[in-house]
Amino acid sequence: MNALWRSASLAAPSRLGFGCASLGSRVSAADGLNALAGAFDAGVNWFDVAPAYGAGEAETLLGRFLRGRRDSAFVVTKVGMAPPRRLGALRIAYALGRPLAARATALRSSFRSLAFTRNRHMPLTAALIERSIGESLHRLGVDCVDVYALHDPDPADVARDDVRAALARTVERGQARAVAVAGGFDACRAALAAGGTYVALQTSAADLDHGGAELAGAGLLLVSHSVFGVGGGALAQLRAKLAAAPERHRRLVLAGYEADSRRAAAELLLDCALANNPEGVVLASMFDVDHRAADLARARRRVGLAALGLLDEALA
Repeated sequence: MNALWRSASLAAPSRLGFGCASLGSRVSAADGLNALAGAFDAGVNWFDVAPAYGAGEAETLLGRFLRGRRDSAFVVTKVGMAPPRRLGALRIAYALGRPLAARATALRSSFRSLAFTRNRHMPLTAALIERSIGESLHRLGVDCVDVYALHDPDPADVARDDVRAALARTVERGQARAVAVAGGFDACRAALAAGGTYVALQTSAADLDHGGAELAGAGLLLVSHSVFGVGGGALAQLRAKLAAAPERHRRLVLAGYEADSRRAAAELLLDCALANNPEGVVLASMFDVDHRAADLARARRRVGLAALGLLDEALA
């Protein structure tokens, strides 16, 4: 894990990491750059991106943000997913739809569910790994990323000799300081079994809920993502449960959560993600200034495992 810490001035990752999945798609360039700067100024130094993110725009925009800040940031990018094919039409659709989607949660969800907005899995080959890192570095405008991760890989690919050798060459050439797996629990377990190659594992908070002890015991950096997507869309699920059963919300209020049930649901899920990954990085979407401030404040608190019990009760 120490391979990630480049200097005494950047000793460790921030507790919260900035997830850039919407940078350049749902979130405009100007708003995204402002949000990145706001998070950075508040102490966030872990930035997670991929070639597919933001309808193919996120790496380029993150690169603009990194100018003058590169030595103060951990940068993670990935290989294995590509943006949708019809990028020109998709970017026009995002540009036209942002004003409406910003005011309508249901519209955002409907748009994300459309087939032409979905990212594509790429066959994982040594050639793809070596080509993709060069393209990512060019878009980011940097010489090296801190972590280069397999993006949602098949568990069988994680231990393949050609895949591991290609990843090792990116480190040997100085294109990446470390390599990782960013995927489901089975892919992370495959990375552990492979031994030696990977220094970080990125998976969902739901996977850490049922297998965190095994992953944490490996001594690797753990990064948990999809804070509000726990369990296949837990934010929407939890909000519905609280709305249908006010007594569940009252129990949360008594435990110190917000009187507004929508905000209480978000707070509880973030607390659970932090509790499930106490020594690692928890990724969050920080584009909304009020949500960002609230999330950063919660991340500075010591979160107990009681939050996990509260979530189980609320979802029962």
